[in-house]
Formats: sequence, structure tokens, C-alpha cells
Amino acid sequence: MSDDDGVGSIGRALEKVRSGSAQPSTALVDNSRYDNTIGQRRFEYEDGIIARSVEASEQILRMAQPFVFSKKELDQHHIIHQEDKNSVVHSLLKDLRNRITLQRQGMGATVLVTSVSKSPQSSLFAKNLAAIISADESRTSLLLETHPTESKLYGNLDAVTGLCEFITENITRVEDVIYPTGVPRMRIIPFGSSDFSDYEYLRTTRMRILVKDIIRRYPRERYTIIDAPAVDEVSDVELLNEYVDHIVVCVPYGEVSAIQLNKGLSKLDKNKLLGVVITGSPRIPRFFPKFMK
Repeated sequence: MSDDDGVGSIGRALEKVRSGSAQPSTALVDNSRYDNTIGQRRFEYEDGIIARSVEASEQILRMAQPFVFSKKELDQHHIIHQEDKNSVVHSLLKDLRNRITLQRQGMGATVLVTSVSKSPQSSLFAKNLAAIISADESRTSLLLETHPTESKLYGNLDAVTGLCEFITENITRVEDVIYPTGVPRMRIIPFGSSDFSDYEYLRTTRMRILVKDIIRRYPRERYTIIDAPAVDEVSDVELLNEYVDHIVVCVPYGEVSAIQLNKGLSKLDKNKLLGVVITGSPRIPRFFPKFMK
């Protein structure tokens, strides 16, 4: 085969392209038409995001808020607010909120908060994380309590049904166990009956239905915080790995050895580990960004 055929012609064409002497061809592709199509799609995509954001904002504005905690009540519930004296902790929580929201722009997220060993500080951190997220007027939060706590964020209601009643099918609709709190734009699903002691509930079909429902209910503007038992208290905590986008692990100050910490972390999805929080320290809680590879 001569240079004027096949490979030779292709070779000379490539040389022209490399040297810059070849003229762009418009015979096969109308670039302006292509660019216009891409531009149109981009604008449609951006318009769609704006429309969904406006719709979400309108839904948030329509959220019922039957009562609001005063600053004194926030202090009583150990919820940090902007005027709290512990401004360092408030800044730390805002930084963590930003880390969560920036990783999933335009979408909500589900965060698992657990502890290496049993400690009330883990639940305290979970509800404050939910509160700091809902402090942003464009977002809402839902705190799901999956173990008994002393939280009374739902006000003065005496008989409150919650997760336990939904698991045992005494309550069939998810919306019947979601309550407003005294924190604007923050909702809660309380644990419910204090007599419920079956720690196999995390592996039930009803638990799977509940978690998937609340994640799908408000996929864009809602952030779900799952307040989970300590990993050394309930082995099934690791089953929640599949439901969540991020994991935060609380470590009680001075109460956990390196062996306990590593054992606890081994039960969780390392790819979703956002960080470790040292709670109950003499000074302030400390947050360590993800350090697991």
C-alpha cells in the first residue's frame, strides 16, 4: 500500500493537526448547535434546582411550630445556641454542620451518632448537631432516638409513642411518631416505651421501613441524625451502616482504651467515618476529622 492510501493519508492528516495547519471542519458537526444544546440543558438543570429549592423553602415555611423554647429552656435541655456562653463549642458544631452539608450540596444527609462505650454525652451531641443544622432556615433536621434517653424535646406531652410502638406495630404510620420540638425546623422520633428491652429491633423489617421512609420523605432539605446506642452495648448498631451517609463516633473522656476504640471503630464503615468527638472533657469537646484510611 502506498503512502497515498489508507495509513499514509491518516498520518499526514495527524501531522497537520499537530502542526496547527489543519483547518477545523464544520461539515460533519455544527459546533454552535451543539453548544446551544448543552447550554440549554445546563439552564434547564439549574432552573430545576432553583425550582426545587423554592418549593423546599415554601414547605419549610409551612412547617407547624406549636411552641418554641426560650433561652432558659434551651439551657435546661442542654442545647447550645448562638448566645450560649460556650461559643467555642457552638463554633465547633457549626464547623461540623458545614462539613456535612458541603459534601452533599443540594441533598440532605443521614448521620449516625454513636459512642464507643455507653455515655449520655453521645445523645447530647446528637441532639445539638440536629439543632445546629435546623438553625439554618433553609434546612430541617430529624432526630431519631434508637435507645432510651432523657430527652424531652417534644414538650409537655405525657404519653408519647415512638420508635418502640412503631416496631411492635402498635403504630402503623411513620408520621404518627414524628413530633415537633421547641427548636424551629427540628423534629424528633422519640424512643418511646421505656419497658421495651428487645435489642434485636435494629434488624427488624419495621426498622428498615422506618429509616427508609424518613430518608425518602424529605430527600433534599432534611438532615436525619440517628442517635444510636453505644457499639459495645448493642452489637447490631453496625447494621445501621447501610442507611447512613456519615458516621460520628463519641468517645467519653478518660473512659476508653485504645483497644476499645479500635474494636468499636472496626464495627463501623470506615469510608463513612466523618470523625471522632472526645466528649465530657474538662475543657471543651474536641473533634478529630476522619483519620482512618
